[in-house]
Amino acid sequence: MARTVECQDKPFDPNNQLNILITLKESDTGLSVTITMPKELVEANLFPWWGKERCSALSRHSFVEFIDLYDYHSKITTTHTLRRERDGNFKFYGWGSILAKRKFKTGDIVGFWWDKYHDRLNFQLLVDA
Repeated sequence: MARTVECQDKPFDPNNQLNILITLKESDTGLSVTITMPKELVEANLFPWWGKERCSALSRHSFVEFIDLYDYHSKITTTHTLRRERDGNFKFYGWGSILAKRKFKTGDIVGFWWDKYHDRLNFQLLVDA
């Protein structure tokens, strides 16, 4: 008989060098539908988890990738689109669905980390402004 092994949700590890810490700007809060992540952080901290093909495609401005974001606080996963903008930074489209529930504010610090077992980007509020 086959046994199923449950993979627990991976909590935030402050010592993980691949964490992405984002201080929310006004453009990431309120009625926004996107959150911006700097190119350097995405390429250094997320690209190592992804295959060469996925990274290469995301290097083009017009390419869109679907990414699951898991809210560690509410235990809800939502699917967002990720796209490199003309300035080179990356935007997650669909962030507004999270803002509608969480009410993040400008100045809040949110931690993001890749969960390789669930193939998703986890996040949680680390500092409430």
